[in-house]
Amino acid sequence: MRLLLFDPSSGASGDMIMASLLDLGADPDAVRKAVEAVGCGLDISRAEKHHIEAARVRVHARGKRYKTLAEARSILAAACLSPPALDRAIKIVEILAEAEGRVHGVAREEARFHEIGALDALADIAGSVAALDSLEADKVVVLPISVGSGTVIAAHGRLPVPAPAALEVLSASGLLWKGGPVEGELLTPTGAAILAGFADDVAAEYPLIRAEASGYGAGTKDLEIPNLLRAVIGEAKETGQTPRHPNNQDRVVQLETNVDDVTGEVLGSLLDLLMEEGALDVAIVPALMKKGRPASLVQVLARGEDADRLARIVMRETGSLGIRIFPSLHRFVAEREERVISVEIGGRTFSVRAKVSSISDEVLQIKAEHDDCKRIARESGLPLREVVRRAEERAWRDLG
Repeated sequence: MRLLLFDPSSGASGDMIMASLLDLGADPDAVRKAVEAVGCGLDISRAEKHHIEAARVRVHARGKRYKTLAEARSILAAACLSPPALDRAIKIVEILAEAEGRVHGVAREEARFHEIGALDALADIAGSVAALDSLEADKVVVLPISVGSGTVIAAHGRLPVPAPAALEVLSASGLLWKGGPVEGELLTPTGAAILAGFADDVAAEYPLIRAEASGYGAGTKDLEIPNLLRAVIGEAKETGQTPRHPNNQDRVVQLETNVDDVTGEVLGSLLDLLMEEGALDVAIVPALMKKGRPASLVQVLARGEDADRLARIVMRETGSLGIRIFPSLHRFVAEREERVISVEIGGRTFSVRAKVSSISDEVLQIKAEHDDCKRIARESGLPLREVVRRAEERAWRDLG
């Protein structure tokens, strides 16, 4: 999967987003065409921030402004964007309108744009979506955004950072953000809305990725830190793959809790339920707690996206008041494949599923499916262990 990451650790604005994507390899002709179609000019140049070279864009608006969401939609409709890109651009201005509406207590269709009402804001949106469209990323992930600190001068006077519209975008979108690392406004409402409109997911840290390229978009301010937005594109490694063992690493979350007042029957039921609900593995380990009380340690391995849901199941079923979560545990795992083999017993042919585990084409283990072997044992009259032996021997022979 082709993954695009935004690292806004120095904040973000519309022009920084557009510039970072251009530096990453976006089609400059497509970007320029989109910007000019909304009535603005575009200069693309190079800049240096703290000895890091980056792309810089300057949008030249021609005095025209828009005030309402309907006007913004009409202008974007002429922006020479592909249908998916146009949909994304309209989604972004709707995010801005929603934010302005919440700040001023009106519906989004009635919201009036203030600082973000200049045409260059729409040009930033059109150029950024055109740039993203040309990169053909499958998924966009946004890391935590640094918003700055202190106050900013706006149309309504001096306001705290982040500005109200930017804060509304952050709150509604679920983007992760933090204050600092310098004083001043690092995140603009337009920048927040574009990232919100782009984000398929957020992450607290860089996910596993094999990077192909990185790009930097320069901001206009000179700060104590490099005023740059970094974008990275590459191949996502959802299973923690490495070049040497591309299918043998995995990244999981571990859930744990101690319980001392739950019966074995309840724990057995919990184990079955967790496996049915998508847990990768469940272990229940005897433990000794304070005052010598016997207890059980419940351990669950899960995919990151399943962790919260499975934690709630554990709490509901056991009455536990808290779950320990260990994120980003890395496992080295064998490749696993299921095969169906044929076994002759007493003149009859039976089908048995077998799990084949291997690393780099070296077979480590073959395990016949218990339920299949149990069924065959009942039908044939052979002991279960004999059915398992014959099935696994047959599988080894088939593999050569």
